[in-house]
Amino acid sequence: MNYFLRRSIFTATFTLLTFTVSLGQFRDIERIAASVSEERQKNLLSFFADDVMEGRASNSNGALMSLATVSRLFASWEMIPFYSQTFIRTFKMGELTGRNLAGVVLANGYSDKYIVVSAHYDHLGKLGGKIYNGADDNASGVTVMVTLANLFYQLRNSPVHLRHNIIFLMLDGKENNMAGSEEFIKNLPVHPSKILFNLNIDQIGTTFAPPGSAENYILIVGDKKGREMARAKASNARRDSGNMIEPDFTFYGSPAFAELFFKTSDQYSFSKKGIPSVLVTSGIHMHTYKTTDDHYFINYPVMSNRTKFLFHLIYQISSSY
Repeated sequence: MNYFLRRSIFTATFTLLTFTVSLGQFRDIERIAASVSEERQKNLLSFFADDVMEGRASNSNGALMSLATVSRLFASWEMIPFYSQTFIRTFKMGELTGRNLAGVVLANGYSDKYIVVSAHYDHLGKLGGKIYNGADDNASGVTVMVTLANLFYQLRNSPVHLRHNIIFLMLDGKENNMAGSEEFIKNLPVHPSKILFNLNIDQIGTTFAPPGSAENYILIVGDKKGREMARAKASNARRDSGNMIEPDFTFYGSPAFAELFFKTSDQYSFSKKGIPSVLVTSGIHMHTYKTTDDHYFINYPVMSNRTKFLFHLIYQISSSY
């Protein structure tokens, strides 16, 4: 057998094996994404937004119950704390005690780099005897963040290669000048260059503020580098998640409004430190910061599809850097 024939056979065999492995991994990713359950998301979100939680004000019983619930879930998924003995880290914000929670899904191979998926859990609490449940703001974001943590736990324990570590971060103090994310960044135990990307989820459960006429949308607002990273992978993530969600990077066609809005949530704390960051949201609406922000208005089928899209988007960004 001559050299060129042997080389051709080797190349064809290698290509076939690579294709088979890639196809198998894609099927594993599809299977994991399909495990997203509208019913489980509804149960979790309605728990966070129940009257008994009294609006999850910082340092309230509702806030502590939220933290305890997510801590138990993270532990059951074999996640590890981020450079700490526990998932929960306590800090002071004025006269209040704040608490962030960070759990890590480790890469299934060595990496000293991280992607951060964050969502704030605090809301307004109880004001004037009225409870502000904050179902969309931001029980929806925490629910999606926790669901994504479970998906990546499953991914790590599958044959699929997870290239980088992923921190799932539950932030306090967003309603107090973003105190939780400022505290997290201020006390980062790794150099900021080790954080490749921050995807922050804030209000993602409704369809009241579409950029067009369709309800199957997700708004993505980012700094220059974060927006470029997300946009580069968005079309593939949309395809791989079944073309159910249309990502929108225009923020209602107003770059100036997008720039202002980007500074209103926790991703801005990361961006100021030079970490590429994006906010993913379904937008503000008539119930935002009102007592009517309740779980009855959440569009669970769309939120489930948004979760699947974000799962593919985060995985593809992790695989590329």
